[in-house]
Amino acid sequence: MKKPITPQALQSVDATLHARYSDRLRQFGHDPRTLGWDTRENQWQRFGLAAGSLDFKGRSVLEIGCGLADFYSYLQEDPERTPASYTGFDINEDLITACCEAHRQATFEVRNVLVDTPPKESWDIVTLFGVLNFRFEEFNNQDFVRRMIETAFGLCREAVAVDMLSTICEPTYPKEDFVYYYDPLDMLNFALSLTPHVQLRHDQGSIPQREFLLILRKTPWTP
Repeated sequence: MKKPITPQALQSVDATLHARYSDRLRQFGHDPRTLGWDTRENQWQRFGLAAGSLDFKGRSVLEIGCGLADFYSYLQEDPERTPASYTGFDINEDLITACCEAHRQATFEVRNVLVDTPPKESWDIVTLFGVLNFRFEEFNNQDFVRRMIETAFGLCREAVAVDMLSTICEPTYPKEDFVYYYDPLDMLNFALSLTPHVQLRHDQGSIPQREFLLILRKTPWTP
């Protein structure tokens, strides 16, 4: 039986993930492979689904688990989706140092949103990309994902965008033991317990596994 989520358990997980990504950063540098992506094209496809579902132009954006701030780089490629400000949180100080060197106009902070003192500010849009994919042995993934989404929703003024690997798997891609697959209907029901204004996107191609995107809004979507 897995233990409940405690600060000690989260810190243990943080130490494992810190080592994983610091080692990869030393090996690959600022490259999609550092964060577990095979190609920039697949990484950009993930970001494109979010950018096609939310208006980022002129918004303040917080990315929880920002990695190397590649989403910020993606947004800046097009003036029609460039945010007014970008803040990135990550548990790995090596990644945050790399972010600060690459994006001096943005704000970065080493922070675990489930452990550290909550920030006093809020942001228009909060994103979590690839943060929830690991299968944890220390505690239950379902408990973790719910706490992460609920925390993110409390930090946003407009919307949260979060992606997860789907239990409706890509048949040509083998399942992996170290990742966690979420039932999209279970996650939809949880999102609806936080707000009635929820969008589930399960219509993109596999990249290379099948993912879905949940968008939780504070107010109804208007065209």
